[in-house]
Amino acid sequence: MSIIDHLQPSTDLKGREILLVFPGKYKAQNPQIPLSLLHLAAFLLREGYLVRLLDMRVERYNDSSIKDKLFIGISSMSGQQIRYGLEFAKRVREVDQSLKIVWGGVHPTLLPVQTVSNPYVDIVVRGEGEKTIVDLANKIVEGGGLEDVQGITFTKGKNVISNPDRQPIDLDDIPIMLPYKLIKEDKYPSLSAGRFHVQTSRGCPHRCGFCYNSIFNHSRWRSKSTERILDEFEYISETRPNIQCIDIIDDNFFVSSKRVEEICEGILARGIDKSWRADCRFDYMSRYNDDFLTLLEKSRCVELNFGAETGSKRLLSLINKDVTPEMMYDSVEKLKKNAPTIEPYVFWMSGLPTETEDDLKETYTVMEKLSTINPKTQHVEICIYTPFPSPMLQEFASQYNLPKTLEEWGKIDVFHYRPPWHDKKYVNMLESISTVTKFTFYPEARIRELKQPYRAAYKVMHWLAEKRWKHKYFDLPIDLKLASLATRKLRGY
Repeated sequence: MSIIDHLQPSTDLKGREILLVFPGKYKAQNPQIPLSLLHLAAFLLREGYLVRLLDMRVERYNDSSIKDKLFIGISSMSGQQIRYGLEFAKRVREVDQSLKIVWGGVHPTLLPVQTVSNPYVDIVVRGEGEKTIVDLANKIVEGGGLEDVQGITFTKGKNVISNPDRQPIDLDDIPIMLPYKLIKEDKYPSLSAGRFHVQTSRGCPHRCGFCYNSIFNHSRWRSKSTERILDEFEYISETRPNIQCIDIIDDNFFVSSKRVEEICEGILARGIDKSWRADCRFDYMSRYNDDFLTLLEKSRCVELNFGAETGSKRLLSLINKDVTPEMMYDSVEKLKKNAPTIEPYVFWMSGLPTETEDDLKETYTVMEKLSTINPKTQHVEICIYTPFPSPMLQEFASQYNLPKTLEEWGKIDVFHYRPPWHDKKYVNMLESISTVTKFTFYPEARIRELKQPYRAAYKVMHWLAEKRWKHKYFDLPIDLKLASLATRKLRGY
C-alpha cells in the first residue's frame, strides 16, 4: 500500500489541489526520477492536500492541468530548466491571473531576490522545501499573510520580503513509501533498467569553488539514521523485485566512514540482495584501510563516482578541490587491490578560468595513468565548466557578464557553454574535446538505456570518437558537429 492509499484525505478537496512541476523539454532522452518533487508531495499528502506531479520531460501539459489549483510549484536549477519553467509559468498566467506561482530548487534558493522579481514568480521557497511548502499551503488556504512562513521570499507591493531561514528538517521524517503513483514510472529509462534512486544524506562540508553546496546547504552535512536507511533499502528489496541497483544520489555519501561501515554491515546482516553505487571523494578513498574497502565490495557496492575535475595541480588549487593527482592514483590502486569488482567512474571538466592547453595535457596524462593503474576506471565526458551561482563565480565575476534576470539564466546552455574568458579558437577545441570524450567513454550500460535510433547512432560515434581520443585529434569536422547536435537533442536542448 502506498503513501497515497494511506494518506488520501477524506475532506472536501476543492481548492486544495497543488500542482508540482519539473521543467524540461518534452521527450528529452533519459530523464531521471524527479525525487525532490516526490518528497514534497509526500509531505503535502500527509497534511491532507491532493497533489499532482507534472514532469514536462515525459508528459504534455494542458489547461486542465492548471485550472482549480491552490498554487503551482516549479522546481528549477540554473540553465535550461528555467527556460521551460518560465514557459509553463507564462501559460499559467494566461489561464488564471490570480493563481500563485511558487518557485523552488537550487537556482531560486541561490538567487531568491532576482528570481522573485520576475513577473512569473510570486513566491520563492528557499532551501529544503518539505515543511516550508506545507506551511505555505496552510497559510494560503487560511487566507492570511505570509510574513510568518519561514524560508520564503515574496513580494508585497513593490517590496521584496525575505523571511528568516527555516531550520533543516529531520531526514528520518521523509516517508519511506514515497508517492510513486504520481509519476509515469515507465517513462524513466533508469528505473526500467533496474536502477532506483535513493537519498540518504544532504549537503557536503567541503569547499569546492564551483559547487552550490556552500550556499544552499551552508557547508553542512546531515544524514538519515543508519536504521532508517537500512529500512528503506529493505523496503526496496522486498517491494521492487525488478530493481538490481540502489543508486544513492547524495552529494557526498562518504562523509562519515563509520556510518558507511554500519550501512554495509547492515546490508549483509539483513540479506539485502541489491547492488548499490554512490559518490565518493579521492581524498577519502586514498586514506581508507583495506578492510573498509573489502567491506564495501562484500556489501555489493559496484560503482563509485569521483569528481576529479582536472589533472592540473594549479587548477585543483584554484577551485579549492583539496584533492591531488596522487590521491587519485592511490584511490584507484586501492580499489583494484582490495575491491576489484568496484568500478571507479571519474568525472572531468574543462574551460575553467585561466586554464591553458598545458593544463588540459596534464588532465590527459592523469586520465591515462588512472586507466593504466586500474583498467576498470571509467572516465566520463570532459564537460565544459558552466558558471552557476557559486563562490568561484563571484571570484571571477569581473571576467563574466553575470545574467541579470531569470530569463537570462534560462538561456545558459548547461552542457554546451562557451566560456567568455577563453578565445573562440580555444572554446571550439573545448567543444570538440567534450564531444569526443562523451562518445568515447559513455558507459555501455547507459547506452542500453537509450531508445533507438539513438542507441545505434551512439555506437557508430563511439567507434569514431575512440580513434580521435587515441590520437588527441580534436579538429571539428562534420562528424563532431553532428554528434554535438545529437547530444543536445538527447538532453532536451
